Amino acid sequence: MQHPSALTLSAVLALTLGAAPAGTQAPAPVVATACHGTVSSIELVEHASYDATFHNGAGVAADDIHVAIPYGRTKTATFDVRDTFAPGADVNEHLHKNLSGGLFAVATNDDRCTVRYVHFVDGTSWGDPAM
Repeated sequence: MQHPSALTLSAVLALTLGAAPAGTQAPAPVVATACHGTVSSIELVEHASYDATFHNGAGVAADDIHVAIPYGRTKTATFDVRDTFAPGADVNEHLHKNLSGGLFAVATNDDRCTVRYVHFVDGTSWGDPAM
């Protein structure tokens, strides 16, 4: 039996990352506090271009986040953002990439950036289990 004051590594990480009580989802340690942009489509090429601000609420720097932005009726643009996200800091990023296009011209400006995964410089990570 473990000493009552001893914490397992997973318990320490849960406390560090602000984990929610058992049975509930812990909030993302890095969140998009601003996200503005568009996805436009012409001749089978869709181009996503967003300006986003991310805030790291964890106690350790993050170095990689995965972001999802819905567009159209059922599509999602995903971005792998590699940068240093210092604890407590806001980081501005310009996200852009070409996506596989649709048959018709599309213009959308859905500004819901969702962080799905975070990797920290100490080797730990957070992932949204719903994704």
